[in-house]
Amino acid sequence: MKKKVLTNLIICMLVCSSIFVVTGCGKDKEETPIVHPIKITISIDYPAKSGLDDVEEVDFKIEEDSTVLDAIQLYCNVNELPVTVETTDASIQGINGVDNGDYSAKRHWQYKINGELSETPENEKILKDGDTLAWVFKK
Repeated sequence: MKKKVLTNLIICMLVCSSIFVVTGCGKDKEETPIVHPIKITISIDYPAKSGLDDVEEVDFKIEEDSTVLDAIQLYCNVNELPVTVETTDASIQGINGVDNGDYSAKRHWQYKINGELSETPENEKILKDGDTLAWVFKK
């Protein structure tokens, strides 16, 4: 009887210690450091009907050779804003709950670099130090 109690106690201790080891191995989510940072200015012009406040010319650091898509995804993640990306062509479908086609079937998210509307896909346009990236919701 004493041997059975001792065996059960040892098994219980092993189970508890293994649970402690497994849960203790979890790693906190760490941000990947930016090795070669560049500074851009980002803004988001929401449609008036959305009721959202625009993001106006915020300085933001991104990794060198980042695309427009990388920049908006990082900005939204850091600021806890939902962003929706179309997986087939890596285009922005929605920012902060405002999706392409909302408020008018022809309106969708477009971006400007240094004031110029761009036709280059978001996942191909590389940003440079000092660029101004503006997201606009228009026809």
